[in-house]
Amino acid sequence: MIRIEYNDPNLTLRDRPTNWGGGVKLYNGVPFTGIIFYKSPNSNQLLNESEYKEGILEGRQVEYWENGNLKEEYFQKYDYNIRSFKRWNEQGELISHQVFDENGNYVETII
Repeated sequence: MIRIEYNDPNLTLRDRPTNWGGGVKLYNGVPFTGIIFYKSPNSNQLLNESEYKEGILEGRQVEYWENGNLKEEYFQKYDYNIRSFKRWNEQGELISHQVFDENGNYVETII
């Protein structure tokens, strides 16, 4: 899967709204499929990874604490969460875990 940095000059946003109101990420003018990542400008630590399909957020979305530990992990399609949403504290302890169905409906809270 292709990975590009968030500030790549070839990455743009087509502001024309989609059916749900969001824009579409383009890479060299083409809807982007792959992972866009962002690193801290101070430490070069990976802070975020977002999966896109045809320019739309779809798949695994991850945020990291500055120390490299996971902060959040969830799966997204369009503008809603699917499957699970997990959150960790800075020490790496899982503090929240919610489950959603494939249509974004809340199912249960595990933690």
